[in-house]
Amino acid sequence: MPRKKRDGFGDVVTTREAFARDESRCPSCRRPIGPSGNPSYVQTLGGGPSTMATMRCGRCNAMLTVRFEEQPQPQ
Repeated sequence: MPRKKRDGFGDVVTTREAFARDESRCPSCRRPIGPSGNPSYVQTLGGGPSTMATMRCGRCNAMLTVRFEEQPQPQ
């Protein structure tokens, strides 16, 4: 009987735009991740847009925490 692959964990910091274009990558296996991976968005106080999401990588099954940062505005 084959051994079960151990699940890993990873943290990803990205912008919403890069995440929407699947430019973010899983830190364990470097597979592109994005909205097609069915992320679960974490609720924020006050009902604003979510700044965190959790999801599983489709290739290595790692549990990922995605944190969205704002893109710096040119001055």
